[in-house]
Amino acid sequence: MKLRLLEVKQVPRRAVRRPAKQKTTILFKAGNLPSTPEELFRRVFWKSDFLAGEAHSFWKEVKKAEPSGLPIQAWKDWISKRGMSVGQFYNMIHGLVGAGFIEKRDSKWHMSGGFMQELEQMMKVYSSESGYEAKVK
Repeated sequence: MKLRLLEVKQVPRRAVRRPAKQKTTILFKAGNLPSTPEELFRRVFWKSDFLAGEAHSFWKEVKKAEPSGLPIQAWKDWISKRGMSVGQFYNMIHGLVGAGFIEKRDSKWHMSGGFMQELEQMMKVYSSESGYEAKVK
């Protein structure tokens, strides 16, 4: 049986929405090692010292809330108490998630091992390629 092209019905394509992978840029400065948590957060939030401080404070709140997690609705209280705009809060969360410091699970913010995994993998690759041995305490 021959089908004519006109008889084949086109099914409209639907956009498939996948969760976006959060990414952020972390500033590496050779020879200038971060020695405090504040300096580490400034490496992630290098465009804004204000967001670096707020992100560190929020991260501490998430850490305190473990293992149950911090409800994602906490953002409303956070911005009103801290004098942040919704956009600043969004940028802070984007940076924390993108760096692998926190993650969302079951509608709650939780600590994430993503940052450490990323660094460990970088060290393995560089060590393998360079011959230098990774020294981690």
